[in-house]
Amino acid sequence: MKLFPTIEEVFESPNEIHRTLFFPLLTINLEEMEKGKGLVHFVSVWGCGGAEPFLISDDINYGFDFIKFDWTGERYVFDNHLFAPEYKETLLKWYSEIEKEYLENKSDYLTPKTSQEVNTSNLVKRETERAKMNGAFDTYAKSLINYWVTRDKYFETGKLIQGSAYTHAYDDEIRRAYISLSKTKETKLSKELVGKVCGYNYKIYDVGEIGLYIDRKQQKVFQKFKWD
Repeated sequence: MKLFPTIEEVFESPNEIHRTLFFPLLTINLEEMEKGKGLVHFVSVWGCGGAEPFLISDDINYGFDFIKFDWTGERYVFDNHLFAPEYKETLLKWYSEIEKEYLENKSDYLTPKTSQEVNTSNLVKRETERAKMNGAFDTYAKSLINYWVTRDKYFETGKLIQGSAYTHAYDDEIRRAYISLSKTKETKLSKELVGKVCGYNYKIYDVGEIGLYIDRKQQKVFQKFKWD
């Protein structure tokens, strides 16, 4: 098990748009679960709890409550042609601006704030400015920065604590990496359960539950999103 794998560890030859929409949460080694060889990855998707589903213009491999990835046995493949071209430029621009802000303020954003300090923090000031500019941009920025803070604080402390605990003085309980993992060995089912995680444990504006299934015959991985 590995928390917060890189986009390159999860996807085969990812490009820029992959990192704007897909947020790797957890990698599972199937051999250690006695489910054969290979790796599978829990991935949160932008569009599940904040953005519009039409960012991916395809209803066979992606919908409001599911996504399918082609699977090499180690990594995922998601066809670039499925990304809606009319939104690609905007999303890449947003991502670049948010990434620049985060890198410039990373030390500050990773420093825990008291409830009194939150109101005057640079991050809250930026959130207020973004909300006045564009509500969708603000929501995307909050989700992205929260994910990075959660990830980077985990790398620093070894504890999975939702990033809002540091930036907004919210709940600082240690979260679970997964809800449950399957105890069933490798099967021939078209929807073989691997396990489930809680998206909210990793980032804000996420789904309550992400279920991960393997279709070995078609070499696909299927994620089902369940809303609270």
